[in-house]
Amino acid sequence: MSIGIDYKIDILKTAFNADLFTDIVGNTYNAYGRAYVNERNGQKIPELQTASTTEYRDISIDTGIHGLSFMVVGDTIDPLSQLDFVASVDVYFAVNLDILYPAVTERATEYLHRDVGQSLNDSEFEITKIVTGREAFKDFDLIKEGDNLEPFYLVKFETTVEYQLKESTKC
Repeated sequence: MSIGIDYKIDILKTAFNADLFTDIVGNTYNAYGRAYVNERNGQKIPELQTASTTEYRDISIDTGIHGLSFMVVGDTIDPLSQLDFVASVDVYFAVNLDILYPAVTERATEYLHRDVGQSLNDSEFEITKIVTGREAFKDFDLIKEGDNLEPFYLVKFETTVEYQLKESTKC
């Protein structure tokens, strides 16, 4: 079961998996939900909490997959009322543009921006900024040389979303 901000993130994750790159046969894109920035061996890395509340697994930028996305909630969440809040949520994408946009003959960054932007606009998340390239993943120590060279692309959509603590669903 997820509640509050995690409920909103789970809805967006489901939309990404249902809407993005579904026309690509053998597509290995995976939308992950909420990630946490943890320090391991002196490096900051995004990690997903497993079914256990005390175990995490890292999200690695693997150039062997078609793409992935994950979300990180900002450190400060502002109240709008007793049970209503607004949070900043960074939505990260690491993708292989050539595989996900095979018919596009130029670098397909704007196609990705369009498609993700449409999914975000259809949700309750509001885009406040798009950060591209290595700068998009600067908060993590996992980026290697080549992770943002053609055909690979890194991008972060900075968003805000309003939510209620009482919103919930069973996952």
